[in-house]
Amino acid sequence: MIVQHIIEDLESVLTSTPEASSFEVAFANYIDDDFEQIEFKSIEAFNWDEDEEFFLVPTGIAKYYDLEENIYSAETFLNQLKNIENTSVLNFVTFARARTKIAKDGSVASLNSPLWGTGINEAEKLIYFYHGKQPE
Repeated sequence: MIVQHIIEDLESVLTSTPEASSFEVAFANYIDDDFEQIEFKSIEAFNWDEDEEFFLVPTGIAKYYDLEENIYSAETFLNQLKNIENTSVLNFVTFARARTKIAKDGSVASLNSPLWGTGINEAEKLIYFYHGKQPE
């Protein structure tokens, strides 16, 4: 999944479900082998690097990357993505910073997991991006 796919998926969801514009944005992964239980992590920031990789940063982690903490609605997140000045970012592969470890010296290590799909949970008022293992 690339950044442009996130934009297209969000536009599609907001067209079909306009009330989702106020939903929070998260990433999610299956936590069981039966693909029935999903863990959600709200995101508070995004960034990219010189390796042309784009990252969704979960709540509580942005400060370790010197990023501004945000509470994103789907509409706000979509607008921020569409307003990225460096349009080459739209072709970057997307990842969730799935697990993050902060060392005693303040350095940060993360396990990054590629995004592969989009979902909506109307009960939880979430639009989310899947990462991790996929059902076959």
